[in-house]
Amino acid sequence: MIRTRSRIRTRFIATLALITSSITFASGFIVFLYMKSPAFENQLIGQVMKHMDWIFAAEFEKAIGKLKPRPVPDENDPNKWFWDYIEERNRKLIDEQLNLGGSKNDQ
Repeated sequence: MIRTRSRIRTRFIATLALITSSITFASGFIVFLYMKSPAFENQLIGQVMKHMDWIFAAEFEKAIGKLKPRPVPDENDPNKWFWDYIEERNRKLIDEQLNLGGSKNDQ
């Protein structure tokens, strides 16, 4: 059986196509595995969160504004740090408003 040029060329093209498709499949599979990994998730969350900090801060301020003060202080309250933060924040806001109001009256 004599191998002609066209047959050799056809086998070369077929082999080259097989190698190309194998590399494409392997790289796609590696990308798929990476996209399912925690490293990709952390990277994606980091990219999204760095542009959304201002949204969280604004929503947090809105939620704080809707809160009512706790009626009785409880030393065993696991959220004591949060309520202390709210009280401190309210004190600062009141002081700022009093200082702004005082400076306007002094003029």
